[in-house]
This record gives sequence, C-alpha cells and structure tokens, in this order.
Amino acid sequence: MKKIILSIEGMSCDGCRNRLEKFLSKKDGISNVKVSLEEKKAYIECDDDIEVAKLNEFVSDAGYESLGEVNS
Repeated sequence: MKKIILSIEGMSCDGCRNRLEKFLSKKDGISNVKVSLEEKKAYIECDDDIEVAKLNEFVSDAGYESLGEVNS
C-alpha cells in the first residue's frame, strides 16, 4: 500500500470534492481517498502497482485536472 498526494484543479465547491472522492474510491486498487477543496489536493491510499499516470487518468475521467504528484 502506498500514499500519493495529487494536486487537483477544477474543483469549485463541496459538491466537486464529494464527487471526486466518491469517483476515486470506487476504482479498483484504491483503498482510501480524502479530497481537500481548500488545499486543492487528493490524498490517496492505493495498491503499490497503481501508477501516478493511472490516478491522473481517473481524475480526468471524473472531470477534473490533476497537476501531478505533490512531494510531501
């Protein structure tokens, strides 16, 4: 299990945050998601074999833009 933080653009309200959290949490290999509207970040716990590019694709499929991984 690994933890990845993505920078997210395109969210404007709590509805956006909820939508992205629910969308990502339904994807195979993702065990936990917390999206922060204020920080514009998605905190994701996922299987070790899931690449950041795949997570970026999931965010795009949900209608938002991932600016990539944030190094914490």
